[in-house]
Amino acid sequence: MEISPQQQIFEQIRKSKKILIALPQNLTADSLASGLALKLFLTKQEKDVLLASTGSLPKDLGFLPGSSQVISSTPGGKSLVITVDTSQKKLEEVSYQTESGKVTIYLKSLGPEFNQTDLSFASEKFPMDLIIALEAHSLEDLGGLYEHNADLFFETPKINIDNNPENEYFGAVNLVDVTATSVAEILTGLLQEYEAQLLDEDIATCLLTGIISKTQSFQDVQTTPRAFLKASELVSLGGRQQEIIKNIYRTKPLSLLKLWGRALARMKIQEETKTIHSILTAVDFEKAESSPEDLLPTLREFLDNLSGYKVVALIAEATKGQARLLTAIHHQLPLEKFLEALGPDAKILEMPFGPYKVVELAQDGASLENVEEVFLSTLKFIPGLD
Repeated sequence: MEISPQQQIFEQIRKSKKILIALPQNLTADSLASGLALKLFLTKQEKDVLLASTGSLPKDLGFLPGSSQVISSTPGGKSLVITVDTSQKKLEEVSYQTESGKVTIYLKSLGPEFNQTDLSFASEKFPMDLIIALEAHSLEDLGGLYEHNADLFFETPKINIDNNPENEYFGAVNLVDVTATSVAEILTGLLQEYEAQLLDEDIATCLLTGIISKTQSFQDVQTTPRAFLKASELVSLGGRQQEIIKNIYRTKPLSLLKLWGRALARMKIQEETKTIHSILTAVDFEKAESSPEDLLPTLREFLDNLSGYKVVALIAEATKGQARLLTAIHHQLPLEKFLEALGPDAKILEMPFGPYKVVELAQDGASLENVEEVFLSTLKFIPGLD
């Protein structure tokens, strides 16, 4: 009888003591909240759990329990282990001396001297027994976490949990459900099936945060009845829905509101193509006491407060010498045409933006005017903008 991915996951967790939960470098509310929920759940099972991502923690998610425990790197890799056979010779002292380009280790015995036959060498096992990747379509999505620890990821069993159809199935066990609206929804069902009695208010709040953020508080047109059902179950378990709404949707820092206001002042509307774009300079960030991290939240404010537009874009002087274009494309438009026109440096950001997909293009040495020209010329390649 074939064992389901869920059962395989339960078995891998059961026999593991040290577990790494790996999150994408491009952290979303779904991946972070799901990771925190899983860490709390596994800790209850007396597992030694690390939650890691090289991405920046979203400011509005600091209220989630355990959010301060996310680390940006993994423990050191394998060490060379030198074993001394002391069954016949007794060890009295170990010392070492560092010299230019080398280290000399001294083993002093109580009787006959140690020789090469008394020594053996081996590589220490990696410090983790299991890796669980959440919302990573590929290992490359983990960024520096994978790049700096490639051996760890290749030699350690991996569980891959995602809801994106572009997932590369890189795990020893792959739980990829493309019908789910979020990873948090998948994880809710998984944990309920595994040890439902361990789900407490904090775990429920984390999972509910992932579902609410990914469905835009259930306003996304792709929200499924199953998402509503899982959310209601989490609320009944003590998930703090009002706390989530307050922190994600109602609390906006003054710097973000200032930056949004400056973007609104420069808003350019093309009614014939239903597109909007705005330009932000370094002076705008300075006057708003804001930073490039506020670009995505500013774009979200446009999308939340403007309706009927197919393309919404921000062009900004994000860092010194670099111009950045963020473009929200409605799902009814052929996204691949826009990406092809922008070139190989353009990439899709895996962020929850309702019916929109967000494309980013960063160009070093380009002026804001040049990037605006690129954006406007690229729109000509998108069928349906009429």
